[in-house]
Amino acid sequence: MAVLRYRAPGSPLETEVTANLVDSILTSLLKAGRPIRHDCGGKALCGTCRVRVLEGAAALSPISDRERSRLSAVGAAPDERLACQAHAARDAKIEAVLPLEGPGPETKGVTG
Repeated sequence: MAVLRYRAPGSPLETEVTANLVDSILTSLLKAGRPIRHDCGGKALCGTCRVRVLEGAAALSPISDRERSRLSAVGAAPDERLACQAHAARDAKIEAVLPLEGPGPETKGVTG
């Protein structure tokens, strides 16, 4: 089991969430009752579940072509991952990129 130290959008507080390689980071956060935006329901179609990896990037699953495509389409920073696609093998520190509500990221015409 891994521990994610997670900071929700707009919150200075960090909480700990248990994660594993079976569940995506998004699933782990939702199971723990932690808020994170996910407009497409975790299908790598929107990019709203982006998290910034502050520590432990190597502890996460390798990035897939599908995730890389979506991250590129929304203009994500190099330290960002999709919570719906990334899985944690070891401890990491992450923070949500987008607020819970508001306009979604521009997709530049690229689909999932």
